[in-house]
Amino acid sequence: MTSSFYNGISGIKSQQFAMDVQANNIANINTSAYKGSTAEISTLFSTVLTGTYASYSNDKGLGAQSQTTALDLAQGVLENTDSPFDLAIQGDGWFGVKGQEATKTYYTRAGSFSLDAQGSLVNADGYYLMATPGNNIAPTSLDAATLAKFGTYYNAATTTAVTPYAITPMSDVPLGSVGSQTKVTLPDILYYPPVATTKVSYGANLDPTIKTDKVTVPLSAADYTATVTPSAVGQVSLSGSVSNTTALQSPQKGDTVTITLTDVNGNTKKISTELDASLNWSISSSDASSLNTTSALTASVSVTSNQEIANTEHYTTGIIAPDGTKDIIDMTFTKQIPQAASGSTWDANVKVLSYFEDYTVENYDSTKTYDTSVYNVDAAKGIVTKIYDPTKYYVDTSTNKVYNIVDTQTGTLTFGGAGQLLSNSVPALSNGGTPLELNLGTVGNFDGLISSTTIKKANVSTSNGSAEGFLKDYAMDTNGNVIAEFSNGKSSAVAKVAIYHFQNDQGLTQDSSTLFEASNNSGKPIFYTDKNGESFLGSTIFSNKLEGSNVSMATALTELLITQKAFDASSKSITTSDDLIKNAINMKS
Repeated sequence: MTSSFYNGISGIKSQQFAMDVQANNIANINTSAYKGSTAEISTLFSTVLTGTYASYSNDKGLGAQSQTTALDLAQGVLENTDSPFDLAIQGDGWFGVKGQEATKTYYTRAGSFSLDAQGSLVNADGYYLMATPGNNIAPTSLDAATLAKFGTYYNAATTTAVTPYAITPMSDVPLGSVGSQTKVTLPDILYYPPVATTKVSYGANLDPTIKTDKVTVPLSAADYTATVTPSAVGQVSLSGSVSNTTALQSPQKGDTVTITLTDVNGNTKKISTELDASLNWSISSSDASSLNTTSALTASVSVTSNQEIANTEHYTTGIIAPDGTKDIIDMTFTKQIPQAASGSTWDANVKVLSYFEDYTVENYDSTKTYDTSVYNVDAAKGIVTKIYDPTKYYVDTSTNKVYNIVDTQTGTLTFGGAGQLLSNSVPALSNGGTPLELNLGTVGNFDGLISSTTIKKANVSTSNGSAEGFLKDYAMDTNGNVIAEFSNGKSSAVAKVAIYHFQNDQGLTQDSSTLFEASNNSGKPIFYTDKNGESFLGSTIFSNKLEGSNVSMATALTELLITQKAFDASSKSITTSDDLIKNAINMKS
């Protein structure tokens, strides 16, 4: 009979244990990434009233005991935050954190991290977040002008020069093996070195439409009498003919012929006439009295005719020089004339230009002495301009800028009747010593330059390379990479936050509400690997989110009611047992 007292007591103690567990769950209902626990209660051993080999069971229980708490690993709700280093795991797994001096790694789902004074990612308790480093950040030397772009030279309240760091870009950091993780330290002065352009692709339409204009074409000396002997009375006669040539295309009746006579003293006189229907021309007994006619005169003849003129297309696109400056590829394409019946041929002149200085036009000052080897002086117009060697400098008067000519290459492009590129002889360029491939299209295709009167194509330019960049901010991606973002629009991974997994998550030893450590029951931490043996996270890390507690208030309150009733019932069994004993004692009397 007395065993019922102990059964009731064990019930009270067990339900008190369950009450403590539920109270703790409720207390942590707003704790980030808190995992609720379930109290597990087991029966004590039984005593057997009869022999062990009885054909029926007549065990008598000896009460209950608190056995353990089971961890509820259900996913908590992901809540939005405004911090990029508030991290939440979608799926199973744990962040690793480590104290400043400790060698032991703790595991947690609570992902509220921030940067400490040294730039390391820590949680509210000062534990470092464990991640695999990209090993792509190293100290570097920057000149004062570059450092000034960061806005600081020295550490706060000291005269100690800051230590700048440079990054080697990478898109993803391999997770590696368990144990290779360290704390994440993110420098403030992080520099993205310039990357010189090595490839440029350009596409456009070189319009082959035939254009005509009045053009003056000098005639060959074979087309007229070269030496003119004036008559005694100071008159000259001269005649000749023209034909359709490469230089003079399709001359017509009425085209103007200009004869320039020159005497031994260098004096000149121009006489004009027109082509007749047979493309002949002549002057007869034309006055030459203004010239020295004591010696023979010389003549040069030109024809002004409506001719096809060369089409010219001019394009520019930006590139990055090895030192990070923004240079220009300047491309001029000139159509050869005359063209074949089908297709077109263009001469290309391509330059790599680097800004040198502004082009200025000064007002002429009569009190100054100008070095004519350095300046062009036009006193009549009242202007003075600097002389630039055209083999070294390119002057763009439309933008008033002067450029160094870094490299110049020429070549020829031919196009088929449909406009497709047939050949391209423009060689590779030099981008300040770095080889630069200029892709103007694939032979036989329309993916680069074309030459068509019917196809419409917008100018399209693509290139690699990047200008220098200065750290703007740090962020996270869903692959767990800590990302550095730069002013040049580039970004690079610097570390990968690890997600640790266990064979038995329930076997983790709980050290605080959100910190756990590995045990023999949980097994050692592991990373998931693919068929090639490469480690991967196995779950998704979200930035600007925190995982909420997975405790349900409704469930917790219901469990409280059940526990309360069980506690009351256990206490009732004690009072009932007491009444039974009293009755037994009273029977004796």
